[in-house]
Amino acid sequence: MSVKERQERLNIGNKGEKVAANYLLAQGYELLEANYFNDKGYQWGEIDLIVKNKQDDIVFVEVKTRKNFKTENNDDIVPEENINNAKIIKIQKLAWIFLKENGWEEKNWRIDAVGVIFNYVSRKIEIRHIKYIRV
Repeated sequence: MSVKERQERLNIGNKGEKVAANYLLAQGYELLEANYFNDKGYQWGEIDLIVKNKQDDIVFVEVKTRKNFKTENNDDIVPEENINNAKIIKIQKLAWIFLKENGWEEKNWRIDAVGVIFNYVSRKIEIRHIKYIRV
């Protein structure tokens, strides 16, 4: 992958995370953190968004973004299918670190996925929110 391709991929990912954050805010969630990683560095990875719902549950959100330049239909594009068990386990480890850092070990929490598709043919954005993903 070239530097230009890598930068474009990063840009589309960042745009998808902003769309997902705005979507969740519009649904009544409160944004606590974006692009969270533990202080020991990136050894566990990163959590894209951490939000709190109206019930005061902490929600750790993995955002996956894709582009569609081919058709007006997004049926064959499923960005969230790229969230594998290894990624979920890493998010669980980071979630526990985040909860401990904030003294929230007793709070209810879950992991969600938000898939974002930028359709350049229809000029629309599709958002899919999947709650309670797990291994």
